[in-house]
Amino acid sequence: MGIVLSMLVAVTSVLPAQLPLDTPLVPVLSNVDAVRHIEFDLDITTFARQRFSLRRQYPTLDWTHDGCSAPIVGSEGRSFNFRTACDRHDFGYRNFKALGLFDTSTRSLIDEQLHRDMNRACDSQRRTFKVRCIAWSEFFYTMVRAAGGP
Repeated sequence: MGIVLSMLVAVTSVLPAQLPLDTPLVPVLSNVDAVRHIEFDLDITTFARQRFSLRRQYPTLDWTHDGCSAPIVGSEGRSFNFRTACDRHDFGYRNFKALGLFDTSTRSLIDEQLHRDMNRACDSQRRTFKVRCIAWSEFFYTMVRAAGGP
């Protein structure tokens, strides 16, 4: 029995380790490149799925969020759920400000990304809720744009 166990250990030790297929290797980027990649390159579903691993990979970035500062309606309702879109929007604002790269142009790009992310969240709604969801998306976007400058 000892020989069989030894051979089993020997064979399995030389087999290559398999990585999960849904976890692509992400190269380590500078903080500026990481913030740009996370804010603008990842689709919202990937952002939601990889947020915690990205947080471990980039612990010096600001990952705090407050739900788009919408105290009356919050980030979700019967016909919409903008929580993840708001989280990424907060990520963009906080980190571009911390890196000294926040200006009117960057603010506009981050706000437009929020708008796209909210509309993407509406895509999965049933028809009647989808219309309401898009209306809420327009309302949120209009309020964010009117809230002020950098």
